[in-house]
Amino acid sequence: MMLGTREKFAYFKCAVCGCLQIHNVPADIARYYPNTYYSLQPQENKKNSFLKKFLKKQRLKYCLGERSFTNKIITKLYKPPQYFKWFEGLNLKTDSKILDVGCGSGDLLLGMSKEGFTNLSGVDPFIANDIRYKNNVTIHKCDISDLRSKFDCIMMHHSFEHAENPLVLLAKIRGVLADNGCILIRIPLCDSYAWRTYQEHWVQLDAPRHFFLHTKKSISLLADTAGLRITDIVYDSNEFQFLGSEQYKQGIPLNASHSFTNSPEGNIFTKEEVIQYKKLAAKLNDEQDGDQACFYLRK
Repeated sequence: MMLGTREKFAYFKCAVCGCLQIHNVPADIARYYPNTYYSLQPQENKKNSFLKKFLKKQRLKYCLGERSFTNKIITKLYKPPQYFKWFEGLNLKTDSKILDVGCGSGDLLLGMSKEGFTNLSGVDPFIANDIRYKNNVTIHKCDISDLRSKFDCIMMHHSFEHAENPLVLLAKIRGVLADNGCILIRIPLCDSYAWRTYQEHWVQLDAPRHFFLHTKKSISLLADTAGLRITDIVYDSNEFQFLGSEQYKQGIPLNASHSFTNSPEGNIFTKEEVIQYKKLAAKLNDEQDGDQACFYLRK
């Protein structure tokens, strides 16, 4: 339903942990990642001015815990991006080695580089070739086990559910994680209000690209088996779970011309409905019943 092909795929649910799993992975899975797929789009890499670079670096240091009177004032006047919250309390520095797994063409990494991070890498099997940006951000087209570095932070932002064998992948990630490093996995969850409400119309089911739709229990079992422990879970779902799912119920693909993703004014939702969906998403996050969360894992 993202691409509007309306093909059908069978999923089954684990009786032990509740995880949803695709019955058969399509042999031609690359066909479902066309050149127009959002994470594979070419990225611009504009440089910051010297002043902007300085201000952003000071703001980043403050958010990472390297605080001074100067960077405190800068941060109050110059609000940091929302995603900085992902890194709070992880004891990272601006030069910590960070790897983004399944990063596509590296949009997030380029943004992080402009904010002051200096040691960033990515890996993604679906890019055509290695990508090397001028600011030293490199995206590798290879297997994680081919990397020869150890990383202080390894991130997966809505890519873990695309893995055909999540346990093998998690073990490989552990293999390149520094001893005191942290893994950050953001994924959709099927032990959630949205799944119970929408079932096959749930937008984050995203068949057939999502092979596994996890639960808290399935992630806990995977972590234990891979020699990892969950240190925190932060729910970060938003109104997308309702907007996309309501569209799917009405047969409207995500890439349709009148989808909310393409037509902010000409879609099926009123402004009041969107406001209510945002409020409901925040409430579900507070109740740990949102349809996505960020899991923090360590050795």
